[in-house]
Amino acid sequence: MLVLLQAAASMAQTKTDAADVNWGAELNDKTDGDFVSVIGEDKDAVYQLMSKKRDLMVQRMDMTMKVVYQKPLEMELDKKDLTLEGLELVGQNIVVFTSLFDKKNDQNNMYMRVYDASDFSPKGRMEKIARIPAEKSKNKGAFDVHVSPDESKILVEIEEPRERKKDQKVAKEKFTVKVYDGDMNPLWDGDLTLPFLDDEFRRESLRVDNDGSVVLIGVKYVTKGEFRERKREGQSTYGYHLIVFKNAESEPTDHSVDVPGKFLQDMTVSLGTKGDIICAGFYSEKDTRGIKGPFYMTLDRTSKEIKQQSFGTFDHDFITEYMTEKEEKRAEKKAKRKDEELGVEWDYDLREIIRREDGGAVLMAEQYYMYTQVICTSNPNGGQTCRTVYHYVYNDIIAVNIDPQGNIEWSAKVPKRQHTTNDNGYYSSYAVEVKGGKIYLIFNDTGENLFLKPGDKIRQFELKGKDALVTIATIDGSGTTKREALFSPERREAILRPKDCTQLMDDRMFIYASRRKEYRFGMITFQ
Repeated sequence: MLVLLQAAASMAQTKTDAADVNWGAELNDKTDGDFVSVIGEDKDAVYQLMSKKRDLMVQRMDMTMKVVYQKPLEMELDKKDLTLEGLELVGQNIVVFTSLFDKKNDQNNMYMRVYDASDFSPKGRMEKIARIPAEKSKNKGAFDVHVSPDESKILVEIEEPRERKKDQKVAKEKFTVKVYDGDMNPLWDGDLTLPFLDDEFRRESLRVDNDGSVVLIGVKYVTKGEFRERKREGQSTYGYHLIVFKNAESEPTDHSVDVPGKFLQDMTVSLGTKGDIICAGFYSEKDTRGIKGPFYMTLDRTSKEIKQQSFGTFDHDFITEYMTEKEEKRAEKKAKRKDEELGVEWDYDLREIIRREDGGAVLMAEQYYMYTQVICTSNPNGGQTCRTVYHYVYNDIIAVNIDPQGNIEWSAKVPKRQHTTNDNGYYSSYAVEVKGGKIYLIFNDTGENLFLKPGDKIRQFELKGKDALVTIATIDGSGTTKREALFSPERREAILRPKDCTQLMDDRMFIYASRRKEYRFGMITFQ
């Protein structure tokens, strides 16, 4: 009896008191449809894309997790199947973007239709808003849709079909955009030309700001003549640029983020609904695969000029935290052999920039990489059968808290090991919630990691493992981290899709979890 009581007490301690989960009804894909993704949310409802047999459905679910409607998307035009290009919740509207390759006229057409979000009734007819001349359906170009932070502007990007390299001349890259207001009234459009040659510039992201301007982030590489000299002098051979187009007529403004002596990596931009533009990422002091620390800069929202920039440094204790003694010695030996300072592993993605009310920010990064493996087996007749395995690796999370002056107040590391194959990493990564000065991170893990201490070996999450559970890691205002089980023991086998969990306007989090052959939607309320 004593052993049973001790086991029960131990299990109870692992269940968090920081959050409560309320579940909706149990659902299954045959009768209720299969969940695809969250479209968006407002103060009254969460909107989802669902699939049911061969149909795509838009579903509105109220805050008690009851379905208000589930209506099919119009995915046919002139008896031909349309391709879904995007769904955007903008104000009180749901805007549906589709495309259709017209083989007869050698063009790829994009269509748009606006629906009332409250009941998904159409507000007008389907309209053709863009076309791409294309000879083949396999090389028909592409469309992309972006929404401004305040949801007042919509950008449609139009990419031409790829040209064969032997026919392609080196020139300045051009692309076409159309900018609309929230009701899909056209504001401006045109062909935009980048200020660099195509073979020396790589686009990384495109945004539309609240004023309708188009903001592009990319990397400019030095010319072949400069490359060898800069490499010999230990200088960076590339630099980040923020390029702004106010409209189609005016020349773009180019803002260089190339800092002498620093090798910037993975720059991410936060436009925000108001305030300055924030650019942040990581850097190294040599052209190596290690990260020395974070960089942080702010740009004036109107002029896009740099107002301030700063660089932080990860100390030895932070870098080696949660390494075993053997791993720490191996890392130090490797750095010494390469005549480098010890740094954080290079393959971190800056996932998001959380804005502080005082003008500072918290940078959230995750170690991520993927690789492929070709496995061949011999057949009895002497032949071979080969298959490709796709590996998705999502490991530690890093949070860096930066004050309004750009100084690091603290850095926190949340260790995890997620490695899956051929699943696009659906059940990996994490969801984040910010409330009351605390950051809550939610992810799938193994129960063996609940009581991790620095120096302990971190166990890998196994999707079908008997010890799999959903973990909540809480980072308080001083950077101290605590990890607990989110669910009570009877729901340990429920597995989340963290990338589809959404922080709502009322500070709750909408979640999707599968359990056995069913799935459920739920709401997390944080204390």
